Amino acid sequence: MSDTTTLDDTDGEELPELVESDHLGADAAAEDTPFKMRVLLPILVPLFSIAIVAVLVLNISRIFLAGDEDAALAMGIVITLAILIGASLLAAAPRMSSASLALVLGIVFVVLSLAGLLSLGPSLDEGEGGGGGFQYATGPAKTTLKVTAGPGITFEGIQPPDELKLQAAAGVVQFDYGGATGHTFAIQDPKFDGFLLGTDAGARKSGKVDLPAGTYTFYCTVPGHEAAGMKGTVTVK
Repeated sequence: MSDTTTLDDTDGEELPELVESDHLGADAAAEDTPFKMRVLLPILVPLFSIAIVAVLVLNISRIFLAGDEDAALAMGIVITLAILIGASLLAAAPRMSSASLALVLGIVFVVLSLAGLLSLGPSLDEGEGGGGGFQYATGPAKTTLKVTAGPGITFEGIQPPDELKLQAAAGVVQFDYGGATGHTFAIQDPKFDGFLLGTDAGARKSGKVDLPAGTYTFYCTVPGHEAAGMKGTVTVK
């Protein structure tokens, strides 16, 4: 007895019919990809991401500018801890749905945006006066002093060893600066670092400062100009 099956044994059986699939083979037609998936998403997603990052950075910067150094340090620590804790929570909940994740990120975005908007005014005021945290005075001036740069490296043309001497009442003093280009006007006192006027185009030409009683030296900050005698004093009583 033999286990070999001959071709004759299959004569009475019908073999399954081979059907050519419409989805197999190299000649099968590729499914059309929607236009928004092929063109719009690759363009819009990076742009949208950049916009979100820019808004977050801008608002965080406003928050930092609105406070002093200690407040900025505290806010930096809080933001860093919040990022670390948030990342840990997200890592501990890998099954969080996309909707929940989007909701959490949306809340963070809204909170930072509102904080940035609320701190917009203080941050602009802090930056108005330049460096050192100085802020220009507001309100009516008790005294207005006009100072002219030039001719040459002088104030009002006064040559050294003489110097320009001004007087003002204690309180808000307004300085109006003009004259030859290429000169500046600053007060030589650490409390007024950031008070700076200039004669060049685009420079601030007028500014108010609250001066208590005393004598203050003003000078041109251009290198070499103060040493050449471009300085003076204002006596406040």
